[in-house]
Amino acid sequence: MKRHVTGILAFVFILGLNAPAVLAYDCPNLVKECEALVGKLGKRQGTDTTKLAQAKAGCEEALKLHQAGKHKESIIKAGEAISAAGESTK
Repeated sequence: MKRHVTGILAFVFILGLNAPAVLAYDCPNLVKECEALVGKLGKRQGTDTTKLAQAKAGCEEALKLHQAGKHKESIIKAGEAISAAGESTK
């Protein structure tokens, strides 16, 4: 039983060490997705340009956060920007 628990703890520890690398990999993908969505919605008629501009600024800020090494904040900002872009079509 002790071996089993030790093995699980070691596995969780190793995953924890790799978490920042996983976050760093996801940031650029989310920023690209955000920029693509803003580009598509910008071509639609009836889109709220103010919210779309906020979404575009959020995409840019997410990229800057990624480049600064703040990956968690970058992912959050990219998600907020994607959400803002989605709200621009209502």
